[in-house]
Amino acid sequence: MFYHGYDNYMERAFPADELMPLSCKGRVRGRDKSRGDIDDALGHFSLTLIDTLDTLVILNNITEFKRAIGLVEQHVKFDTDVVVSTFETNIRVLGGLLAAHALMLDLRGQPTYRELLASYDDGLLKLAVDLGDRLMKAFDTPTGIPYSKINLRHGVTPEVRSSDVTCTACAGTLIMEFAALSRFAGNPVYEQAARRALEAIWIRRGSPSDLVGTTINISSGAWHRTDAGVGAGVDSYYEYLFKAFMLLGDQTYLQVFNTHYSGIMKHLRRGPFLVDTHIHKPHVLSKKYMDALQTFFPGLQVLKGDLLPAIETHRMYFDVLQRHKFFPEAFFSDFRVNWGNSPLRPEFAESTYFLYTATDDPAYLEIGEELISRLNSHARVTCGWAAIKDVRVLSHEDKMDSFVLAETFKYLYLLFANEDDVPIRLDDYVFTTEAHLLPTKLANVDMEYEPPVGKTPGTTLSFCFYSIEHASCLFGFCSYLAAMLVSKNSSLMPGLGGPNIVRASARGTVTISPAELDLSNEEHIAYLYSVGITVENRQQEIRLVHDNSGDRDPTGEGFRFIRALMQYNQQVEQGLQRGWVGVRFRGALVDDLSGMFKAGPAAFGPRIGGRGVTVYGQAVLAEPLTGCTSLPPAKGAILVVSRGDCMFVDKVRHAEASGAVGVLVIDNAPQEDDEPSLFTMSGDDGPDPAIPAAFLFRNLGQRVVQHLYDGHDFTIRLDAWHDKTSS
Repeated sequence: MFYHGYDNYMERAFPADELMPLSCKGRVRGRDKSRGDIDDALGHFSLTLIDTLDTLVILNNITEFKRAIGLVEQHVKFDTDVVVSTFETNIRVLGGLLAAHALMLDLRGQPTYRELLASYDDGLLKLAVDLGDRLMKAFDTPTGIPYSKINLRHGVTPEVRSSDVTCTACAGTLIMEFAALSRFAGNPVYEQAARRALEAIWIRRGSPSDLVGTTINISSGAWHRTDAGVGAGVDSYYEYLFKAFMLLGDQTYLQVFNTHYSGIMKHLRRGPFLVDTHIHKPHVLSKKYMDALQTFFPGLQVLKGDLLPAIETHRMYFDVLQRHKFFPEAFFSDFRVNWGNSPLRPEFAESTYFLYTATDDPAYLEIGEELISRLNSHARVTCGWAAIKDVRVLSHEDKMDSFVLAETFKYLYLLFANEDDVPIRLDDYVFTTEAHLLPTKLANVDMEYEPPVGKTPGTTLSFCFYSIEHASCLFGFCSYLAAMLVSKNSSLMPGLGGPNIVRASARGTVTISPAELDLSNEEHIAYLYSVGITVENRQQEIRLVHDNSGDRDPTGEGFRFIRALMQYNQQVEQGLQRGWVGVRFRGALVDDLSGMFKAGPAAFGPRIGGRGVTVYGQAVLAEPLTGCTSLPPAKGAILVVSRGDCMFVDKVRHAEASGAVGVLVIDNAPQEDDEPSLFTMSGDDGPDPAIPAAFLFRNLGQRVVQHLYDGHDFTIRLDAWHDKTSS
């Protein structure tokens, strides 16, 4: 089945992007009749061949794999004056190149293929870097959310700029490919851009639903469509959060995914159905139909380990298939057709494959046989595989999308293949949303980023630590590899010597605070190791690495210690040991905000309380909420802003320019503790703001923001924190 499509493409269409299976020729953008936005997947870069490279490996046709790579290296160029979809080009082309490069390295290391593949010189990686550099131009937006399209030669052109809206999946389905590119190429900029795009979406999730909308404005960050679902426009955003955790080993992604997943199961799941609601009104349906793209979701649930709902929902999808032979693009809950076309999508086959691998239930093999039978009976034509124009009459459409060879037949083959049929260990790879294979060993590549301004020379910072300090941390917190890196001469590290990695064999008997930490004390070292923290002594640095991927930190104590240690170290380096700030709210409709509440201080600007200042003003919600651009006049007010998109100190500078007398920053990260550790907002080496700021954690902060959204008038007072207060 695969070769019927592949051979026809190579003989009748290559180097065109796609095969037209009814016309028996290649589809060439600009020559053939335009299909609108669908053609944005085409870019004169032999799309189907690149998208199909790793399928050849799965089928164990390494000779053809080598030949196909040679054709790609010979024919494919990206310096073309054409506007393409950022999303489609990433998942199909960049993902295809990187997966083929990874598989080539894997196979070349096997004695069986070493001689055959010895001449490979990283040509696919070079193409991937070229393409990645061109796609990077799409991220030049105020929010960091990329343009939905990009001109491969000229970048952001007037045509690209004409649309400032993109879909959530379009912006949130980049991290796997961009992280892989960063780690293969040794350049962190790609991964960093994709992480920031994810964070920009995460911080705008709905409250209280923890869901995201379908389309978003890349300039303002405002939701364009607030529909919340798991299908078209959103699907692979959720998928990539979980799979980024699988690929990179960073539990930040897992924690964020779990937050979303709880919202999905609470608000979108109605029996076996997954419906669409509104992010701010999750009890209200936003549409009455479902779409074929959401049939990937049971497969994602299998990967998460939530098997029973996956089985139930997959069964419902199979009932739809039984009624129509192929999945209509959209259907109602009674299985009636809304949109009748079916481009032979892979998502249901994907879920079937993952369910079979998890259960060994032969019923899923029977479903696979049914899929194969229907494809052969109704989609097979002389020159390939034709999409179904209308499932009600089973008419054909003159197109064969590249994903038919890249995904649909790949998953169907794997459903029936034995382990020995595939020349690689699938457990060493993660499937992207385009079914490309990226190696999990990328998690072992240590990507380091340029230190932020004002850090001590000789200090190396991991991206995770850099991000926490500078308010750009993905989703506001880091957990898998949270490293505190300081120079050897730091007062926190007296007398550390010995081997490069210091370990202890037994659980420590002490519980210590960051201020008490002494790495010459064996009990302290033992305590660190017992909570999942390893001390590494390198030439230029001391590194504390936290690993809670196994059982070493089941309570999360190590993560909390690392976080507190980073915050303490930040304060030590700046010589600004500031304590908690007290926050009071006064207003007729804010009874739930009575009393004094703890807030974190800023390491810049006037000190609050004690010998410092006390400020009082009307609460005003910043517009935009992040406070990262010029703000409307707010004379005498205390501006409420959200964390993210820019440095804390920049938010305060914008507020000062607006006439505000103070700033209250609301955290966007999930709050794990009712009594969180002291968090100090860091500054830079620029001009110090003349107004004070305080940092409010999420649980309370969301209530403050909601009161402002509801139009409630109240004032805010920032003063010294007192343990015993009265309202």
